[in-house]
Amino acid sequence: MNETLAMLLRLTLFALGLGTLLAQGLTPVLAGELSAPYPEVAHLVVPYSVAAILAIVCVQVALVAVWRLLSMVSGDQIFDVASLKWVDTITASAAVATVLSAAVWVHLALVEQVGGPGVVLGLTACVLVGTALALLMVVMRGLLSAAIADRRELAEVI
Repeated sequence: MNETLAMLLRLTLFALGLGTLLAQGLTPVLAGELSAPYPEVAHLVVPYSVAAILAIVCVQVALVAVWRLLSMVSGDQIFDVASLKWVDTITASAAVATVLSAAVWVHLALVEQVGGPGVVLGLTACVLVGTALALLMVVMRGLLSAAIADRRELAEVI
């Protein structure tokens, strides 16, 4: 892999990691400020902040997994069975974040019976994007598994 490209990706991953740390710190503050004009939903600040922070943790775990996969690519070790666990980590992170988004969505719509079209559209987008990412990672894992098997088969022939 091109070292310049790998370095740019590492810088991007680092910047995203810093952004997620900032978002984790600001989530409860912003939630509290947004609930101030609407005291009827003030009781949702803590549980929804926890859900958001946990979803951000999922993103952080996925960023670490991508960093590790990048290191494996740079070290020409990507076609090793060990790389599959990092792909599985990304898949699980996407799935957990999607479940968290879906839980907030269901609670907000069915239990609290609040939220306008923007909330429904935003949470729907989170669920759809998370599901798409998880399914994409399942496909990518299958491709990586096939490539690993092909490489092993080729090594046995030679």
